[in-house]
Amino acid sequence: MRPRPSIVARRATVWMGLVAFAVLGAATATAQRLSPEDLQAAYRQLEDPSPDKRIEAVEMLGRRGWRERRDIAPRLQRLLRRDADWRVRASSGRALGRLSVRSAVPDLVAALRDPQVEVRVVAAAALWRLPDPASVPGLIELLNDNDAAARQWGALALGVVRDRRATAPLLRLMNDPEGAVRMDVIRSLGRIGDPAALAPLRTLAQGADKALDERLEAINSLAALESPDKVNALVALLSESEERVRVRAIRALAQVGDALAVPALRRVRQSERSSEARTAIDEALQAIQDRAQEAANPPAGR
Repeated sequence: MRPRPSIVARRATVWMGLVAFAVLGAATATAQRLSPEDLQAAYRQLEDPSPDKRIEAVEMLGRRGWRERRDIAPRLQRLLRRDADWRVRASSGRALGRLSVRSAVPDLVAALRDPQVEVRVVAAAALWRLPDPASVPGLIELLNDNDAAARQWGALALGVVRDRRATAPLLRLMNDPEGAVRMDVIRSLGRIGDPAALAPLRTLAQGADKALDERLEAINSLAALESPDKVNALVALLSESEERVRVRAIRALAQVGDALAVPALRRVRQSERSSEARTAIDEALQAIQDRAQEAANPPAGR
């Protein structure tokens, strides 16, 4: 069943705000400083009976209140906790994220359980800007949300916290029905770097029946893991039939820079038919050699 138009419209509003929130961030809060008179007027407007007026005041404070953020934050937190209109709560969560007020983290975590999905999504996006270990249990719970956008932002936020408590829950989400969720789960596993993710990521990267973009992203994440075994996992991908997988694995080995990969790269170079892959191998060998020389001859004073 297709969502009702009202739901589509309100989610479109939230998504447009989230795009601006993620791209512009705190910079928008410094665009034009609020005068003392404007600040007090906005505070009064936060109490207006009209939700639209309250939202207008919240948005102004979020965009222009960076220097006064510690005074503004408690007022927005109160709205996030208590306002009866979900749009006001969502705007307040978004403004708190823009203002990057760390004291708001507990209220943002509580908002992850808001009955309105748009508020849950905005809270997770704000926590993405305010990574804090205290948010991990709430974000893990959000991974079970019925809404794909909530699961996706939960995965994204967990990736920037980089807490290994999130590894197992994220691994369980690798088979999410939504491709966008799966992609951000894979990326977050790489950001966390837990060696426990190596086997599942290796299996995904080798999965000929899996989406190619997910296989390639799994290779990126393999390269980011804090495990010496990642070199062997990446070397095993050099024999894959899909050229783009081989090339990505070669570039990942260059990024890792471990000399243990050199014999395998040279061996594969002799039989590789793809000119792009051969070029990637040459570049990888040079990058590994350069890193080894740099390690052997560090600049003076280092």
